[in-house]
Amino acid sequence: MEKVSTAVKKPLDLSDTLYELRKAKGSLLALCDELDEFSNVVCRFDDDHSHDNAVWVACSASRDFDTWKFLIYLARDIITDQIAAIDPPETDEEANA
Repeated sequence: MEKVSTAVKKPLDLSDTLYELRKAKGSLLALCDELDEFSNVVCRFDDDHSHDNAVWVACSASRDFDTWKFLIYLARDIITDQIAAIDPPETDEEANA
């Protein structure tokens, strides 16, 4: 006897997908802005290898690291969810059919 899946696949809502992908893009754009600001601090250090500039780079990186990580993880999670909605992974039942 063949197993029949009782799972109901909800239809893909492209407007929701577009909204979520725009959020991911916004997260990546915010990350670009954050990295541009950090780049300015690093350029100051490249121009003048003083102790004060080195401390400024270290403090800036330490302060901003969690923000960078959050923005990357947010974009990754949104994109992963949307890919799964568009192309759901095969279940064991489907693979064995």
